[in-house]
Amino acid sequence: MVQLEEVEDQELDQAQPGPIDETAYDSADFTDTESELSDDDEIFTAPQESIADRIYALKDILPPRTRRYLTSTLSSTSAVLKKGAWYGGKGLWTLSTGALMLMVPFAIALVEEQAFVEQEKEMKAREGAGEILTPGVGTEIGKGL
Repeated sequence: MVQLEEVEDQELDQAQPGPIDETAYDSADFTDTESELSDDDEIFTAPQESIADRIYALKDILPPRTRRYLTSTLSSTSAVLKKGAWYGGKGLWTLSTGALMLMVPFAIALVEEQAFVEQEKEMKAREGAGEILTPGVGTEIGKGL
């Protein structure tokens, strides 16, 4: 049969360091911090750091797995946006130059056609005004031949 025997630890019985009795404090142990601060005429200035430095310092808050996920997501998103901007710019250039090459000659032809139509209207108006001023002049010439 097994017999259990309790072994006492000597370190548990010793007095442990802890707070000292208040009567043992000497008033010279305490220093007046206000008088030391009032002697300094310098105003506290924060270290000069940018927002990017502060954000970069926050990277340790995120676990490495989350950082890798965010980094890969941001890099793939930026790659897609760059590629989209590249192809979008090429497409926009193609469309705009194609439109200029086709639409400018069309617009010039349309303006010339409108000028020609206006000229015909003006000539018909002159003929009509000439008939009103001298009626029958144009018809007698045609009958005499």
